[in-house]
Amino acid sequence: MKSIVIGIMPQEKIRERIYAIAKGECKPKVNDPKIWFTSMKSLAEVLSNDNRALLKVIRDSHPESISSLAEMTGRKVSNCRVR
Repeated sequence: MKSIVIGIMPQEKIRERIYAIAKGECKPKVNDPKIWFTSMKSLAEVLSNDNRALLKVIRDSHPESISSLAEMTGRKVSNCRVR
């Protein structure tokens, strides 16, 4: 299984970092996080049991659209987005 490095930082600091990278003032290290969250709570929400189950279906089935994902999972289209 591939590891993913996740960062936790306030939104304003994430924005500052992105601008610094875009301006060439900062060069991210190879092992720096590629995915950022503003809090552990927001990370936990994304990794809820329901969202992990949905992500597993996406990974295993490679649906062509949100509509086909909804059909595969028996969910409404509006309930097929990871939040």
